[in-house]
Amino acid sequence: MSLLQLLLYMLGQFGIMLLTRYLFQWTLRFSDTPTETGPLFLASIVGAVFLGYRIFDGITDPMAGGLADWWVSRGRKRTSLLMLSFWIAPVGLVMCFVPDESMSPLVRWVLLVTGMFVFFVGYTIYAIPYWSLVEDYGRAWPEGRRLLSNMLGLGLILATIVGFVVTPLLIHQFGYRDGAAVVAILAMGCMVAPVYAGRLAQADEQLPHRESVSLGAIIRSFGKVFKNRRFVALMTLLAGSQMSFTVLTAAAPYIAIQLLNGTDKDVSLLLGPLIVTALPMFAFAPAVSRRFGWEHALIGTSVLLGGVYCLTASITGMSLVGSAKVTAMLVFSCAGPMIAVLLALDAEAITACVGSDEKGAVSMYFGVYNLVIKTLNGVALFLTGLLVDLANGSWGATAVRLMLVLAALLLFTGVTLSGLIRRGFSSPPEPARQ
Repeated sequence: MSLLQLLLYMLGQFGIMLLTRYLFQWTLRFSDTPTETGPLFLASIVGAVFLGYRIFDGITDPMAGGLADWWVSRGRKRTSLLMLSFWIAPVGLVMCFVPDESMSPLVRWVLLVTGMFVFFVGYTIYAIPYWSLVEDYGRAWPEGRRLLSNMLGLGLILATIVGFVVTPLLIHQFGYRDGAAVVAILAMGCMVAPVYAGRLAQADEQLPHRESVSLGAIIRSFGKVFKNRRFVALMTLLAGSQMSFTVLTAAAPYIAIQLLNGTDKDVSLLLGPLIVTALPMFAFAPAVSRRFGWEHALIGTSVLLGGVYCLTASITGMSLVGSAKVTAMLVFSCAGPMIAVLLALDAEAITACVGSDEKGAVSMYFGVYNLVIKTLNGVALFLTGLLVDLANGSWGATAVRLMLVLAALLLFTGVTLSGLIRRGFSSPPEPARQ
């Protein structure tokens, strides 16, 4: 694929992740909007509803995977699912931020709960087929998968930058509702772009017709995914990296406040350098995968990142280079390149695990992966929450440092368990380009 086609494909990830960042970043803050009778919503209840929908989201991912595989088996293009669903999640996002103090509490809750339902359904129906295009557009060629997977990681990082830097300005200028509308319109335009990447390459037109897949076959494919030893080992490895990143982002405010004696605004001083050093690494991530293979690259990067987290836990708060904040910024920036590699290679790795006789089930693999990762991310947040309680109690800064140690242990555990699962298993050679 040309550079233009790769960029068009990447815009889909940027769009869907931009929506996700806005919802995740601002929902609780929006719920705390003051009215004459108190806050707009009770944040604790909003958090419980949000957790429920995250579980719902994870459960529906394999269903969406089965739907996408069945859709292709009927001779339809996977990209047509994108055209049917690209507008759903943006509409759901806007609905979540429509409630205001002029509405009754019942109407507010109906809008918020319905908006979240629409958002997560739209997210799942769009994202699973979209990620599966790594196989379609890559044409089962390792280099094609590698480049497209890299674009997914780049799109996520760019959406994170916009989430941290631009959306606060939008909300300050226009408010939560209109800010969500601006984000939704931008995201819809981006989420259509991957369809045109396929039309330029005509990749999806060249896919062989597959036999129709029955409901029973879809259910069997769900079970078969868990019998793929190589894929289970990969999920274990990636679960460690995803959970560690979840812990890191959740711990960032406590690191800024309790270890650096700063405020919430200082979170940008930690995550900003991390993102800045991650961006250039996306240019080199395909070469890393090409040189070492995605398995060795993921394992080595996970071990190195775990070491960086241990170092961060040890010296954050010390003034080794200038002030304590400068030292923390430098240490956090060391994690960026490794996080970039982990984000850049996950889709390549998933598609590489799909057997040659299972290409019709590639969306199911992505669905199962998301089910497992979202569930374990919930576990990571729970463990971090326990440490937060300790940090607010007698443990103080020690518990905050343990959050970074936990992030490292999750990476090391993922690598270890993945190695035990892979033991005695020899990976098949990568296919040559057709």
